[in-house]
Amino acid sequence: MVYDPPPDMNVRYHAEAFPPGTVLNSGQLTFNADDLAHALFVTGRAPGDRARYGVVSAYEWVHRTSLIPAYVRRTFRGARLTRSNLALELDRSEKTALSYALGQAMTAIFCEWELATAYLMHVDRYANHFGINFGATQQRSDLFGLAPSGWVVAEAKGRSSGVGSDLREKMVAQKRSVSDINGQRPWIALGCVAHFSPTTGYMQLSAFDPEEEDVETISLQISMDRLTLAYYLPFVRAIEIGDEEEHPSVDMASLGPLGLRVGLLAQLRLRVRSAELGELQGLHEDVTNILSEWSETSDQVRTDGTMVATSWTEAMSIDDWKTFLTSDYE
Repeated sequence: MVYDPPPDMNVRYHAEAFPPGTVLNSGQLTFNADDLAHALFVTGRAPGDRARYGVVSAYEWVHRTSLIPAYVRRTFRGARLTRSNLALELDRSEKTALSYALGQAMTAIFCEWELATAYLMHVDRYANHFGINFGATQQRSDLFGLAPSGWVVAEAKGRSSGVGSDLREKMVAQKRSVSDINGQRPWIALGCVAHFSPTTGYMQLSAFDPEEEDVETISLQISMDRLTLAYYLPFVRAIEIGDEEEHPSVDMASLGPLGLRVGLLAQLRLRVRSAELGELQGLHEDVTNILSEWSETSDQVRTDGTMVATSWTEAMSIDDWKTFLTSDYE
């Protein structure tokens, strides 16, 4: 099967209070539907510990990813993202759920593209897996991952309209809720908001990096072997519920008419499954070695050895989105 990558999409961002030389004050994130689906996959939060719920938990990811072709549209010339008319007609609680999912996904893309963050995932999703204690206040950031310069923690938010001055001031003043991870102070602890411009209707991103710590912070103790298992296990589960396809080096499966395919390097899948059965020690090192030795060039397989492919180009190009003041010629 020939893979036809989906067209690129662009979301502009504004960044404040980051360390000098880290992130531009303003810029543009360029990605495609596969990247967006992957971000939804790794940041999704199922009730409790997803790894404990097995195959059933994969359906939660299918639900989250289906939000994109249903409610998000790519504008014709500018490749900007906006909402379908159906999204605009959702009730308040449904709009909140959509904004929440998009906020997490776009925060993940920002962290990966601008901060080179790997293994980004939701803290709550694997809290039991890691044995994390959030303290008396239960305050914590949504996402965390590892960048070359250190740990990154992120509070993700989504808004169906613009970022008001109250939210901007609140996020700039937000205190760091994580004091350290494995004894190391986070390199970056950011707040990130995905929102839609009230004048153009286009998606935008605002990111802030507060420096001060909260009065009561938490210290996270993370096992890299368990983190690696928690990151890859959902890919194994998604492959199990789909219709597996033939490939010499990648285990992949199609999820029917939803236009989704998910995959994992075959060697990685075998090692993750053995870790799940008890051979956990050394998993992170083994995965690192597998990825360093993998030399096949592929447009589908990401640097982490995973694959998420979508067939949403037609759905995301439907002309069912409201035209705002600037239309698509901005």
